[in-house]
Amino acid sequence: MAGFALVLLFLTLFSAYGHVPGAAVAALVLPGVLTPTLIAAAALGVLAVGRFAAGAGVRSRLLYGGLGGLPVGLLAMGGMIAAYHKGPSVAYVAATVAVAGVLGGLAAAVRPISAVAAGAAAGVLASGVGLLVAYFQNDLVDLFGNQETVGSMADASYRLQLTTSIVSGLAAGVMAFLYLRRTGLALPWPAYPLAGAVPGLLTLGAALLGWIGGLPLSHAVAKESEFDAAIIASRLPEQVNHGLILVFAGAFVAMILVGRTLKRA
Repeated sequence: MAGFALVLLFLTLFSAYGHVPGAAVAALVLPGVLTPTLIAAAALGVLAVGRFAAGAGVRSRLLYGGLGGLPVGLLAMGGMIAAYHKGPSVAYVAATVAVAGVLGGLAAAVRPISAVAAGAAAGVLASGVGLLVAYFQNDLVDLFGNQETVGSMADASYRLQLTTSIVSGLAAGVMAFLYLRRTGLALPWPAYPLAGAVPGLLTLGAALLGWIGGLPLSHAVAKESEFDAAIIASRLPEQVNHGLILVFAGAFVAMILVGRTLKRA
């Protein structure tokens, strides 16, 4: 699972490389880089906590979780610098990505840790769905009603985005349930909706960090183009809506699936 998460991060960084010509694009790309960074950091944090602090207290779990996520943050920071190394606030953006790695690793301190591991696996799947949709976006927008007019393109993009969020959330819930069931652990049922909600929670965290890390970029862009700054600002509500759908869809599906396995009293 950690390997798949790192592959997802690498693919995201590779897609960003050479396609970030300025501050405006960097501000748009940043949340998309932070999401797989948080997921991969949580996955490696799980490995670190499981290896060095499985039965330890909260402080030790936080310490080793953060240390486990730090290499991911440094890797993502290097990739982001390679993609965006000229322009304003490069250091600020790099620091934001590095901090995201540590914060993602801290998620491994949550108990039960298996729920975090399942949530990271579900996050990989949900993000994979997003990457697949992005790759076929032009064809899918036409499928959802694009008729080469501004209005139809906007409506088709909205329907595609909503559908992608719902499908990603459903897939995340199923993955979280299957991952936890295959562990063979006797876990309380709240662990399942928690695992299903993890991808959405990490996505919301990425949106928040992207907004904070993108503030200097947004100010720099606003000096050049108010229109571009407005486009950047409009992306935050979309990212928050996507994260909220992932949270509730993933948690609901995982809860329903585990509910069907519980014996009646």
